[in-house]
Amino acid sequence: MSKKICPSCQSTDIIPNADIVGSDDLAIRIYEKPDVTLRGMRHHPIKAWVCTQCGYTQLYVSQPRELHKSYLRYAGQE
Repeated sequence: MSKKICPSCQSTDIIPNADIVGSDDLAIRIYEKPDVTLRGMRHHPIKAWVCTQCGYTQLYVSQPRELHKSYLRYAGQE
């Protein structure tokens, strides 16, 4: 839906980058070192794009390049 067209119903009535609310924020967690410590942990928030016609929802990590960098640190490639 990053092109603001719903893949389910083809509507253009899209709410982009909606916050996901709950008891905890929805995020991707990457431990940047195999011997995990809290200082080596990074959270990457997720945003929702929602079609207001059919309700179809897609989730996107808000900073994909930062997530990739964290993963590379974890994999020992950076």
